[in-house]
Amino acid sequence: MNWHMAKRMGVVLAVALLAACEDNGGDTEKPDGGGGGGKEASAGPGLGSSTAQPEGAPFTLPAGLTLETPIKSYSPEDPVDCDNKFRNEGKGSGEDVTLCLIFNNTTGGPITLTLPPGLIFVSKDGDIQNGLLAQRVTIEVPAGGRFFVPMFTYCANQPRSTSGIGQAYALGPVIEYPAFKEMYSLLEGKTLERPDVAPIQVAVSHLTSGEGLSASDRAALKAL
Repeated sequence: MNWHMAKRMGVVLAVALLAACEDNGGDTEKPDGGGGGGKEASAGPGLGSSTAQPEGAPFTLPAGLTLETPIKSYSPEDPVDCDNKFRNEGKGSGEDVTLCLIFNNTTGGPITLTLPPGLIFVSKDGDIQNGLLAQRVTIEVPAGGRFFVPMFTYCANQPRSTSGIGQAYALGPVIEYPAFKEMYSLLEGKTLERPDVAPIQVAVSHLTSGEGLSASDRAALKAL
């Protein structure tokens, strides 16, 4: 595949993902928790239309490993801000929130880091999307020096803008609502290709807006 074809495919996928993230299907009750009363297109704090800080199980890094803050969004097509690491060297999947994680391992040997599905990266700008990790990710961080990891995540907030370049993020909690756990289970162990991102983003959008997975979502995820 030449670069012209790759570029065209990237544009088509980006348009499809933008439409998927904006597909909120109308306002629904929050089914799984979240502060505040009334109706809004949100499954809980920090998801969908909610501007609150996300809530969930706390996540901590193992001893001897630190993550430089703030985490910054970057362009995988021009990865100068992420040690010139391109998409094929990245972790996770998703197109709307692309981040560069910079680790420092202060021990004398490598550290194996596991990031759980549901880990959310929280934008410091309330107009920019939070990023949700949909699958478990394992990273081996070598000892010494800065270690750069491109991280690809899904749009967790339909009304907000995509991450762009240089937006600041923080490592957030793990989203563990039952409906989300169903998606994580359906994706567990699957090897994903770039076109697989679109149906996953549709499912994430349904979850974060409070609708839950549809029958078509389940069928699409099982087929990946």
